Amino acid sequence: MNASSPTSSAAPSTAAAPLIRTSQAPDGPAPAAALLEPAMAGAIGEAAAPVSLTLDYGAPLIAGETITIESWVERATRTLVFVHGRVLKGDGALAATGSAVFRKLDLSAPA
Repeated sequence: MNASSPTSSAAPSTAAAPLIRTSQAPDGPAPAAALLEPAMAGAIGEAAAPVSLTLDYGAPLIAGETITIESWVERATRTLVFVHGRVLKGDGALAATGSAVFRKLDLSAPA
């Protein structure tokens, strides 16, 4: 795991409350990316496009098990948002952590 990723199942300590969802897991480690990227985008609360995504894998997911997906905004600038997230297995084991940078989109600008 990288140093900026939470390593316990305790909720992260940030100013904004994390976005938490419960879901059913697909099988294997790779689906964590498909779960984390939209969850982290959803934590932003406005239109944003991914710039970078880093994942660290932990315990493998088993198809059909209940998982919890958490995501939260670490900090934001005028144009960029730095987000973290994690996937927890039903027993609290860490399945994956991720960090991402999103660029804010101005939907009011003409195309």
